[in-house]
Amino acid sequence: MGKIKYIILFFIIGILAPGEIKIKIFEPIRFDDVVNEEIGKNIAVGVGIIEITTDNLKEDLGKKLVFNFPEKGLMTNRKKWIEIEKYQLENRDREIIIKNKIQQVKLYAILDKRKLDKGEEAAIIEGDYVGFVPMVISQYGRVMK
Repeated sequence: MGKIKYIILFFIIGILAPGEIKIKIFEPIRFDDVVNEEIGKNIAVGVGIIEITTDNLKEDLGKKLVFNFPEKGLMTNRKKWIEIEKYQLENRDREIIIKNKIQQVKLYAILDKRKLDKGEEAAIIEGDYVGFVPMVISQYGRVMK
């Protein structure tokens, strides 16, 4: 009899539980235009996309997410390490307000090209660079406007 009470209690809690917000990498950071003079002579910018998905839009609409990540990072092609100077979201305050059920946010990685090539052979520099960005994501209640 006691087990049935627990099963019913867990079932009710599962129904009343609020929606879930899921965050995943939609597209990893890629440095496609390393030779881009518009941004700066010695700066390369990589772009990645983070996807935010919510189960229950009615409950999660207007909630604020704040992304915190380190200022610098590392990437490697298993032959050479390069230092990422800065990570930045598409908006500078690192805050996202949930407006849609599926929302995509761009993440930028800024690289100093002078640190990329220090006279090594092309075989060492070329290749796919892989790295990790530790993020702390804080969720806050609805933003009133």
